[in-house]
Amino acid sequence: MLALLDPFVLPLHAALVALTGPLGAAPAIVALTLLLRLLLHPLVRHAHLAAIERRPGCLPVLVQLPFLLAIYRIFTSPVVAGQTNALLQHSLLGAPLGVHLLEGGLTVVPVFAVLAVLMLLVCWLSYRFARAHAVAPALPDGTSPEMAEAMARTQRLLPYLSFGSLVGVLVMPLAGGIYLLTSVASALAERAWLRHRHPMPAAG
Repeated sequence: MLALLDPFVLPLHAALVALTGPLGAAPAIVALTLLLRLLLHPLVRHAHLAAIERRPGCLPVLVQLPFLLAIYRIFTSPVVAGQTNALLQHSLLGAPLGVHLLEGGLTVVPVFAVLAVLMLLVCWLSYRFARAHAVAPALPDGTSPEMAEAMARTQRLLPYLSFGSLVGVLVMPLAGGIYLLTSVASALAERAWLRHRHPMPAAG
C-alpha cells in the first residue's frame, strides 16, 4: 500500500527540500499546499458549476488525499529515497514537524493548541458556509417520501463533516496539521470566491 504513494512521495519530498532552502520547512509546506490548490482550481470550479446543476462531485477531495498521505509518510519516515530525511530536523516554534501531539510531551502542546484553535475557527466558518449555501439534491422521479427524507437528513448532516479536519490536526504529525489547515482555509476562500462569481441556488 505504501509503495503506491511513491509517485507522490518522491517529487513532493524533492519539492519540499528545494523550497525549504529559502523559506524553511513549515513555510515550504504552506507554499506547496497553496500551489497544489491553485493547480486543482479547474477541478474545484468544475465541481462548483456541476453542483449548481445538482450534480455534486467529490473529485477535488479525492485528488488531494494522496498528497495528504504523502505528507504523512514524508514526516514519519527517517529515510526517503535511500537517504536520511533531513526534513525531520526542522521544527516550528521548537516543535519538530514530524512529532505527534501525544508523543511530543508538554513542549509541543502550545504549538498544537494554536494550530487546533485556528483549525477550529476555519472548520466553524466552513460549517457556516456549508449551511448557508447548501444545495438541495436532485431527486429522481418516483423517489419515495422515506428516501427523500433520508436524503434530506443526510444533506443536513453534511456541513458537520467540516469539523473532521480538526481531528486530523490532533492525530497527524505537525507537518500534516499545517497542510490541513492551509488546505482547508484556502478551500474555504476558494469556495466563497466561486460562489460570488457563480451564485448557487439556495436549498429548497
